[in-house]
Amino acid sequence: MAALRVPLRAILSRAAPPSARLLLPLHAHLIVSGRLAASPAALTSLVSLYARATAALHRHAIPLLLAPTDPLPCYNAALSLPHSLALPLFRRLRLAHSPDAFSFPPLFSSAPSPPHLLALHALALRCGLAHDLFCASALLRGFLRFGLADHAHRLFDELTDRDVVVWNAMVNGFAKLGCFDRATECFQKMRAKGEVEISSFTVTGILSVCTASADRRRGTAVHGLLVKSGFDKEASVCNALIDLYGKCHQVDDATCVFEALPENDKDLFSWNSMLSALQYSADHVGTMRLFARMRRAALWPDVVTVAAVLPACAKTAALQVGRKVHGYIVTSGLACDGAMDVFACNALADMYAKSGGLDEARRVFDWTRQRDVASWNIMIDGYASHGHGQEALKLFHRMIEEEDLVPDEVTLLGALSACSHSGLIEEGKGFLKRMKEEFGLEPQLEHYACVTDMLGRAGMLDEARKVVEEAGDVGAGAWRTYLAACRMHGDKERAEEAARMLMMAEESGSGGWVLLANTYGSEGNFEELEEVRGEMKRRGVQKAAPGCSWVEVG
Repeated sequence: MAALRVPLRAILSRAAPPSARLLLPLHAHLIVSGRLAASPAALTSLVSLYARATAALHRHAIPLLLAPTDPLPCYNAALSLPHSLALPLFRRLRLAHSPDAFSFPPLFSSAPSPPHLLALHALALRCGLAHDLFCASALLRGFLRFGLADHAHRLFDELTDRDVVVWNAMVNGFAKLGCFDRATECFQKMRAKGEVEISSFTVTGILSVCTASADRRRGTAVHGLLVKSGFDKEASVCNALIDLYGKCHQVDDATCVFEALPENDKDLFSWNSMLSALQYSADHVGTMRLFARMRRAALWPDVVTVAAVLPACAKTAALQVGRKVHGYIVTSGLACDGAMDVFACNALADMYAKSGGLDEARRVFDWTRQRDVASWNIMIDGYASHGHGQEALKLFHRMIEEEDLVPDEVTLLGALSACSHSGLIEEGKGFLKRMKEEFGLEPQLEHYACVTDMLGRAGMLDEARKVVEEAGDVGAGAWRTYLAACRMHGDKERAEEAARMLMMAEESGSGGWVLLANTYGSEGNFEELEEVRGEMKRRGVQKAAPGCSWVEVG
C-alpha cells in the first residue's frame, strides 16, 4: 500500500485513461486510510479519474457524489463523463446548487449535436456564465467542432476580454474545420491587436494551417516568428515544423529542425514526423536508417511509425527488415485488440506482396478485421504481379460478390494485370468492357496499355491496335506498348507506324524514340538508327534515367 501514496496529480497527469488495475486498489486504499473522507481534493481527483476511465468503471463515480459536504467540485469533475451520464447529473446539480464556470465546459465538449450545444449555451447565458473566459473558450471549441462558425464569431465579438486560450480556440477551431483563411485572419488579428502573447498552442495551430494548405512561404514566416519568440526549442512546435517542411517536400529543412532539437527532447512524435517527412519525399533508404537510429535510442514505435517504415521496406524490397517490424508489432502488443488500424495493416500486406512474400501478405490480409478497397487492391495486384492470375481474379470476384465493395480504377488495373500476366485474354477483354458498363469507370491510359500489352503478348496485334485506337487521346501513350509488342514479334512496318503515332502525341517522352531506335539497331539498319538519334538531339529528347533493382545483403 505504500506504493499507492504517489500524489494523485501524478496519476491525473497521465495521458492514457486509467485502468481498473490502478483505480480500484487506489480507491480501496483511500477508503482504508481515511483520506477519502478527510480530503475533498482526493475525492474530487478520484471522481475525475473514474470519469476519464473506460466505460465499465464510470458507474463507480456516481456513488462518490453523495459523500462530500461541498459536492460542487465533485459534480463538476463527474460532468466529464459521457453526455448521456453527465446530463442527469447536471440536472441533479441544478436542483441543489447553482452551476459555476467549471460546470459547463465538460458539457460543451461532450455535446452530441448542435441543438444540444445551443441549448447549453442558452442555459449558460441565463446563469450569466456564457462570457466567462473558461466557459467561452470551451463553447467556441464546441461551436467550431460542429461547423457553427457564425455562432463562434458572434460569441467571440461579444467578449470584452479575451485571453490567449480564447484566441487559440478560434485559430485551432478554424484550422480543424478546414477554414484556413479564417484561421489565418484570426492569427493576424491576434498579432495586430497585441492584446496577448502567442503561446505554443497558437504556433502549432497556425502551422497546421500552413501544412494542410502546403503554404511553405507563410510557414517559413511563422518559423521566423517563433524563433524570435523563443518557441523553436519546444518539442511540439518543432514537430509541427518538421511536419510542415515534410509535406512541402523540404526534407533538408525538416532535418535541420529535427537535428537542432536536443536528443532528450525528441519524443515519439518528433521521430514519427521526421520518418513521415522522409517517406513522403520517397527517401526510403533515409527512412530505414532513421528507424534504425530510433530503435537505438530505445524508443518504442507505434502504429504511425510502422505505417511510415513499412512502405520504405516495400520500395526497397527489404523483406528481412519488414519481418523484424512485423515481429515487433506482434511482441509489442500493437496487433492486439484491433489497435492496428487498416492503414497500418495495408502497409504490412503491401510490404510482403511487393517483396515476394505472398503467403505472408495473405495471412496479414486474412487477419485484418476491417478491410477497405485498398486492402483488396494490394492482394489482387500482388497476385497479379507474381503471375498468380487465377488467385487474383478469385479475390476480385469475392470482393464484389461477398463483401459488396465497389471496385475502383486501381482494382480494375490489378484485375487486367492479372489477365495480362496469365494470358487470360477473354477475361481481360471482358474486364475492359465491364469497367464502363457495370462499374461506371472511365478507363485511363494504364488500363488501355495493360489490355494492349495482354493482346500484344499473345500476338494479336490487330486487336491490340483496335484497343489503342479506341482509347483515343486518353490512351495516346498506349502506342508505346503497341510498339513494344510489334518489336517483340519482329513486325517492322507496324513498329514504324506505331512510332510515328506515338511521336504525334503531345507528351510522348523518350520511350517511343528509344524503342524505335532499338528496333532499327536490332535489324542492323544503322542509317535509320542514326537518323532517329539525330532527330532526338534536334528535339532535345533525353533518355530516361535507368531503373535500378534492390537486393538485400546481410
